[in-house]
Amino acid sequence: MQTLYYTTNNFVRHTGNVVDLSEYRRKLSAVQAQTTWQDDAGELEAAQFQPRPRRSQQRQERRAALLDMWASMGMLVMTITFTLHVLCV
Repeated sequence: MQTLYYTTNNFVRHTGNVVDLSEYRRKLSAVQAQTTWQDDAGELEAAQFQPRPRRSQQRQERRAALLDMWASMGMLVMTITFTLHVLCV
């Protein structure tokens, strides 16, 4: 197999919208360093607040487990019915 290279004038050339990743990383590290000392004071307050799980979430988990059990039972009944049908015919 041979690789063929073609030249064309239809390539999209990005000239004004190029992102310099090293500059982006420097700005990101500067912003993170600046917000780190600000977040230290609020971190204590945020650590104390722990929302309890909603009761509807527990209800949804029970409903999902029940539906899963019914689906498994349905598959088991269909398998047994098919096996008995094949063996008896």
